[in-house]
Amino acid sequence: MKFFSKGASLFFLFLTIFSSSLFCNNADNSAEEISENFELSKKEKKSKSKKSKEKLEIKNEEESSPPEENPELALFAIVKEHSEREEVLHWKEEFLKEHRFKFMKASVEKYPEYRIFVRKTVREQGLPAELEYLPVIESGYNTKAVSRSGAKGMWQFMSNSVYPYLKLDEYMDERLDPWKSTIAGLSKLKDNYKIYGDWLLAIAAYNCGNGKMRAAIKKADGETDFWKLAADGYIPKQTADYIPELLAVAEICIDPQKFDVEILDFKEEFFAAQNEDDVYDFVTVKKPYMLSSIASEIQIEENILKTLNPSFTKGFTPPATESTLRLPKGMSENFEVALKNVKELEFPFKYKVVKGDSLWAISRRYGVTVKLLCDTNGIKENALLKINQILYIPSVKSL
Repeated sequence: MKFFSKGASLFFLFLTIFSSSLFCNNADNSAEEISENFELSKKEKKSKSKKSKEKLEIKNEEESSPPEENPELALFAIVKEHSEREEVLHWKEEFLKEHRFKFMKASVEKYPEYRIFVRKTVREQGLPAELEYLPVIESGYNTKAVSRSGAKGMWQFMSNSVYPYLKLDEYMDERLDPWKSTIAGLSKLKDNYKIYGDWLLAIAAYNCGNGKMRAAIKKADGETDFWKLAADGYIPKQTADYIPELLAVAEICIDPQKFDVEILDFKEEFFAAQNEDDVYDFVTVKKPYMLSSIASEIQIEENILKTLNPSFTKGFTPPATESTLRLPKGMSENFEVALKNVKELEFPFKYKVVKGDSLWAISRRYGVTVKLLCDTNGIKENALLKINQILYIPSVKSL
């Protein structure tokens, strides 16, 4: 700018002398014209400078603009709608505390095969994506979870609520099967939605039961806003917390960067995941066979077979009824041939435990091993027997 000022002064001095000698008659006009031109030049430069500044500001804004929103969030409409509610904010804070965060992280990372199956089923059925995280609240994704009230499995079905979704009898408990209980849990939630027409109420009713939910709505003169029912105490405190807990866990898990935490999402595994029929073979048996004997004959680890078929609580397939076994892919071809070499179980009678009984004494009395007695009844060899407990005494054909 100093250089420009000095140059301008010399220019005006030269112009004054030159105009005095040659253009004295037009001096005033020329001076005015030059002055106007100079002022116009200043305005043009100022305008250019302003535009350059505006361009720089726009560029800086673009550089500092926040990253694009996680595309997964688009699937979580319920989370987005209620994310800023006081109840949800409270539970987000709670689940970011060390002990709860540790539990939540372990729940969604420890059992990826079950979590991926739930996610796949939820999305294939067009259900709210938030339901992927319901097993976190229910059981921590633990297939063997048992509540104080007797609810079992990953989806925590009570024995009086399994029908018509799952099978439960003295030989089977499908609540313990993560695949079957997932289908059952989602079916129950869909049925709830048909009743209430609202997903918050449908999910809440899954927790407290349809009886209590209907009673709450009736007592509240037909009110169907979950948050109002919760705030006014029409539904149990546990259920009032159930929904914001679920939404808090879902939001943290799908957008962990927002909360400065790390949680595995298994997206690559999810997109590579196949349907259940592509991963497993399913075979049908009509007689009682020990799972341990089947595993031995088809040359698979007993623990793997039992993990794939956790609903057989007694360690054998049910007598007199047809049942389905899940096997690793490719093992069904030779199963029928192998099954011919597996000895069928017979049950001469049931035994009711009396005071002073022990597994060893009972096994000696009936000529079976303690292991076979325990496998047949789904108990451990160091288990303590209870008076009046029923034990099935097995015998094996051709033994």
